[in-house]
Amino acid sequence: MRNYPISIFILAIGAFAIGMTEFVLMGILPDVAQDLNIPISKAGHFVSVYALGVAIGGPIMTLLTLKMPRKKLILLLILFSMIGNLGSTFAPNYESLILFRIIASLTHGTYMGACALLATNLVSKERSGRAVSFIFAGLLSSNVLGVPIGTFIGQQLSWRYSFAVITILGIISFLGIIMFVPSSKNRAEFNVKKEILASINPQIILALFITFFGFGGMYLAFTYITPILTNLTHYESSSISWILLIFGVGSTVGSIIGGKLSDWRLMPWLNINIVLLILVMILYGVVSSNKILVIPITFIWGLIAYALLPTIQSRLVLLAADAPNLASTLTNTAFNISISFASFFGGIIIDSFSLAYIFYIGALQSFVGLILAYISYLVDKRLTIRKKLLKI
Repeated sequence: MRNYPISIFILAIGAFAIGMTEFVLMGILPDVAQDLNIPISKAGHFVSVYALGVAIGGPIMTLLTLKMPRKKLILLLILFSMIGNLGSTFAPNYESLILFRIIASLTHGTYMGACALLATNLVSKERSGRAVSFIFAGLLSSNVLGVPIGTFIGQQLSWRYSFAVITILGIISFLGIIMFVPSSKNRAEFNVKKEILASINPQIILALFITFFGFGGMYLAFTYITPILTNLTHYESSSISWILLIFGVGSTVGSIIGGKLSDWRLMPWLNINIVLLILVMILYGVVSSNKILVIPITFIWGLIAYALLPTIQSRLVLLAADAPNLASTLTNTAFNISISFASFFGGIIIDSFSLAYIFYIGALQSFVGLILAYISYLVDKRLTIRKKLLKI
């Protein structure tokens, strides 16, 4: 990446800050609940509303800002994110923190799309794909480094300092974009009618439900990973950031492996991936009281779970090859709706049953995703056979 302009790195810092905004709460949820004097299940709503904001606000913001120059749009989005995070830093109660989480969430999906378009204009055509992947690596690394760092800061000082750090990262990104990112007069090419028609495809809709159930089952447990590790595994809170780092490293490795295996045989691998995720979650539930076994299982869990994302993304792009923009946005929507549902439904499970059940119910949700993935695989096979018969 040495030959890439500094503007690519600046955009990646912004992606890192936005990713950290979404996921950092999962490491500091008990601290937030205690400080605001609310139950842990209610604190999960802070995760839910952000995910819903991304899911609903992302496509709307994208459509409303199509004609805005990319640099101007990105600066506006970073500013919104900074306001949301700064407000979260000083939020005095549950209601105000909900409001500032919603404000911050509206920037997420549109920022990544705008950066991807701008990045292709900042480098030569043959390097554009790698430039875009580097910016998305900034988003992914927020799980690897951002969540553990934010968790550590929150536990050592206060959860409010975690949001303050994200705000500072936003300021650095904002100033960096002003100074180093050149303006572009290019507009996004987006044929609304073509995109919508391409997305109304039974297989695409099925893939979105696979995302919701298959990946959402994992987040049912991961949203409450901190209370799981402290209450069930009996780790000290000071150890949580390092365990989250292990999960983050696993998720990074998994995303790379998932991308390569989806190029091998996409649908068979998708089914295998979900089966492995179900088994790992059941195993995690079994060993959740064992401090030694939890460590390697956490790494494997991150690896298997995040191998699923590039596979589903590749599936959707292939299904909507003529108009992939909206389909890709809808993937993010399904992903974040699953996170929102997971944090909300997980709170109900904790209140009604026990924290110990959450892995098994998550595995059950992913099993629904497996059934849908297998149905999608069978439909593909039938369509392939029909095409061969028509040629004969």
